[in-house]
Amino acid sequence: MKFNWIVAVLLLLTAADTFAGGRDKKSAAAAKTTLADPAEGDYDIKHLHLDLHLTDTSTYISGTVTTTFVVTAPMMSIYVFELDSLMHIDAALINGVAVTVASSGFVRTITLPATAAAGTTVIAQITYHGTPPSGSGFFNGVTHAVSAGGTHMVYTVSDPWVAKDWWPCKQSVNDKIDSVDMVVTVPRGVVDGSNGLLVNLDTTTTPGYWKYHWQTHYPIAYYLVSIAVARYAEYKAYMYFTGSTDSMLVQNFLADTATFNPVYKINFDTIPQIVDYFSTIFGRYPFWKEKYGVCYTTLGGGMENQTMTTIGVPDTRTIAHELCHQWFGDNVTYSRWGEVWLSEGFATYAEALYTEHFWGAAAALVLRQGNLGRAMSPVCGQVFVTDTSGATTIFNRNTVYDKAAMVVSMLRYIAPADSNFFNVLRTYQQTYRLGNAATTDLKAIAEAEYGMSLDTFFNQWIYGKGFPKYKVTWDQVGTTAIVKLIQSTSCPATTPHFSTPLELQLHAAGADTFIKVYNSLDTQVYTFDWAPTVTNVYLNPDAVTLCTRVGFITQDTMLRYSLAVPEVQPGSITVFPNPTRNFWQVGNLPDDTALTLTDVAGRVLWRGRSSKGAAQVPGSNLPAGNYYLNISGSKPEQIKLVHW
Repeated sequence: MKFNWIVAVLLLLTAADTFAGGRDKKSAAAAKTTLADPAEGDYDIKHLHLDLHLTDTSTYISGTVTTTFVVTAPMMSIYVFELDSLMHIDAALINGVAVTVASSGFVRTITLPATAAAGTTVIAQITYHGTPPSGSGFFNGVTHAVSAGGTHMVYTVSDPWVAKDWWPCKQSVNDKIDSVDMVVTVPRGVVDGSNGLLVNLDTTTTPGYWKYHWQTHYPIAYYLVSIAVARYAEYKAYMYFTGSTDSMLVQNFLADTATFNPVYKINFDTIPQIVDYFSTIFGRYPFWKEKYGVCYTTLGGGMENQTMTTIGVPDTRTIAHELCHQWFGDNVTYSRWGEVWLSEGFATYAEALYTEHFWGAAAALVLRQGNLGRAMSPVCGQVFVTDTSGATTIFNRNTVYDKAAMVVSMLRYIAPADSNFFNVLRTYQQTYRLGNAATTDLKAIAEAEYGMSLDTFFNQWIYGKGFPKYKVTWDQVGTTAIVKLIQSTSCPATTPHFSTPLELQLHAAGADTFIKVYNSLDTQVYTFDWAPTVTNVYLNPDAVTLCTRVGFITQDTMLRYSLAVPEVQPGSITVFPNPTRNFWQVGNLPDDTALTLTDVAGRVLWRGRSSKGAAQVPGSNLPAGNYYLNISGSKPEQIKLVHW
């Protein structure tokens, strides 16, 4: 999901934590559970059949929703669901038997005609009508609007807690609905776009009305069920996946007016290319046997409704963002709303992937720099959402979108190789396909792929707050360049230190070199063998790490006097055995040479110094994987160590 941030800020200025906020939320905020009533956890929804009547000129809805579910509790005596109090229930049936409905606000309760045991299939049928709650803004449940060209339209956005505004539902991200039939009756000439495939269009049975029947057989989260009705023009084509003869329907519904901007159609024409590109890096588009498409509305952004995005800002970056959600959010849905970064963070990062692939590295750098700047707007911003009581706290741009996108960028940067990072994404999609996953699930996959622990990474970047700040100075003696980093943090009371990879750029007249270093100490000095005369040093030039500098980067000639630099002869150092299960014996070292053992993320595991030209590096307690021995000196050296 992506929405017009300027409009959103103006609408939400009274919220406890605005999208433009630079404050840390200190108050103890209640995390809304995924169920309005614990009894909703007693059943698992298998099928949903919606038979709705509506027009393109009003939000009034009438119809019948039939929910087929299986009892998961040992015994179940009441059926609890959610439907806004403004919606009137006309009749209710349980397995064909008429029942009464008790209401407490939007929580509706039916006493079952007979207590049902675990494994029992129950069919609940609710007939209702009414006008959903009215409002303005993005998270509005059901919206009626008129486009600039005069097109009336009605569309839904159920994210995060407003599916109940327009249909009887269970608002739990963990209970994906196995399949859905969506039948929508509208006035003749009005078009409905919904999830899945259009299996039937009846234009004759009821004079003056058309009946659309959409069907999806992919599991779907409650908030992704959608409708959009307007006098649309259908705009469809078939695409093919690279290296395959398989085709997929791309089905768009665009405003049927002469004033509809033709540029929009050009942008929508890029959808097959983006689908194919994302399929090469995430795995094939997960719903390819049905379709992907968009319904154009007045929505100030896009909502990633499964297989049919509702969109109103049709720039290609927004298209790419919503399309990425089909993998991250729709195919693999977060296990709770507090972990929404697993959806929005990846979709925001995917904008940069799309931009670099189609528009080049320079354009992607500008995009990352924007993400970086916004991510640092709240000095104590946290990616994990602790207040999930409403949309304003769940969907915070600075943290859940931009900071989370930078976390994904850093997860890529610490990977042993780019291929490992993309293997993680594909494995995550395959492992939790059509289900739910948590941050810990992604972490476990990354650890297995990277061959190292990522406890520190996730603790500081997902559950910690803020970001590191660096004072940077440098010097050069002959061919030895020296860089000193002094780290402080933006939210020291919560996260006093970050261990993180960083990129440094050494600049000379006509020459540049880019170096990855691992910052594990509050004050850390690095030496590099580089012959060109350094004229400046840059921190994080490619905006791949979430950090900022303090003051200007300057030369400090005193650095050369603070280092005791023994001479190390490159290539002469011996290491045996390598690989090992217990320890590495290092030889041919000058006396009193400083040694540091790190994992591939730069976390310091051991420090020591040589004695009589040798040192023993312990490894018996380390897990299998790759490590690095950093050897200080006028010509520092790094040796890869392997542990079985």
